[in-house]
Amino acid sequence: MNKPVIIFDFDGVIVDSLDLSFGINKAIMPDLEYEEWQSWFEGNLYKRIRKEHANEASQNAFFEKYNEGIVNILPINGMTDIIKKLTKEYTLIIISSSSQKGINSYLKKYGLNDYFTEVLGKETHKRKVDKFHMILEKYNIAPHETLIITDSVGDILEAKEVGVKTLAVLWGVHSNDKIEKSNPHFIASKPDEIIVGINTVLGK
Repeated sequence: MNKPVIIFDFDGVIVDSLDLSFGINKAIMPDLEYEEWQSWFEGNLYKRIRKEHANEASQNAFFEKYNEGIVNILPINGMTDIIKKLTKEYTLIIISSSSQKGINSYLKKYGLNDYFTEVLGKETHKRKVDKFHMILEKYNIAPHETLIITDSVGDILEAKEVGVKTLAVLWGVHSNDKIEKSNPHFIASKPDEIIVGINTVLGK
């Protein structure tokens, strides 16, 4: 019997990449304010970023710097242990708007690559809705049988569009107020609460 599937977002969940990401964008767009940058993650990132920043050349420039910088940031304290515990019982998959290359390099450097079955980044599809459908079909699971662990309102909305359950964390891009208004199935304020949240949401 196959293991149940748990989906992870990457940025803001496994690694605190907020300063890195905002800093790179700020260098590209000097007038960018933090609040505007945060608002990009209230929906699908690639539909909300500035149009002049959405072209391939600009995105390539961003991810070149992102991929260089992300490997120098340690995982969120406690997340490595949580991932190791979960992999005993679940198939773990990363769905992200970031670069698969950068994420895979990161996982390899910090000894996490063996715990994730696959990584679906921007190269797979720009919409997480489509990536959710890919996972549901490939692993032959119903939407309510899995969940995504995320830090953003946008991911929660895309998961709801498909019917995938949501576990939101409070150490990422969006505040508790924004997260609560998006009505996820569970909110974790620290990594130790993730396993409790999964058991609660999936009814274990």
